[in-house]
Amino acid sequence: MDLSNYTIEQLVELKDKINSQIYSFEDGYFYICKINSYGRSWEDKGITNPYTLQELCYQYNGDEGILNVYTNNPNLNVQNYGDVKFVPTREDYEKWYKYSYVKRQIPNIEKELEEWENRDNVPFNRRPLFAPIYSVETVEEYKEEMSELEGTFVEPVNIERRFDEE
Repeated sequence: MDLSNYTIEQLVELKDKINSQIYSFEDGYFYICKINSYGRSWEDKGITNPYTLQELCYQYNGDEGILNVYTNNPNLNVQNYGDVKFVPTREDYEKWYKYSYVKRQIPNIEKELEEWENRDNVPFNRRPLFAPIYSVETVEEYKEEMSELEGTFVEPVNIERRFDEE
């Protein structure tokens, strides 16, 4: 394709049209992107193809943050500083994420409750200043929720990545 006869305005217009086509292309897979950058974390579910995903991976390559990708595309091959994991369905991802969160929270809450209950037996400067926002009932609810979720999802697994030699 010879583009030498185009004006700069025509080239920019063509570039914009091409970018629009690339960003709106949907390949039928989902891509859940968990981004951690400068102390903030958020989720981007708007990625619809591996090309726009790769651009996002380049943006969060460790300097600007870390991107973890969860997808049902078993053949995904992107260069990424963070994780790239396969999960069969969005529902599996949501259940696994909730299960993992609750599993991490339970020991933290139990420790906080124990420290609060034991506050009179430690020196004043080591005592917690405020009562925990969670209760023993919360821990029991979390444990019940965990047992209900257990075995109802497929846990994400790493996708083996193969990079093409340039």
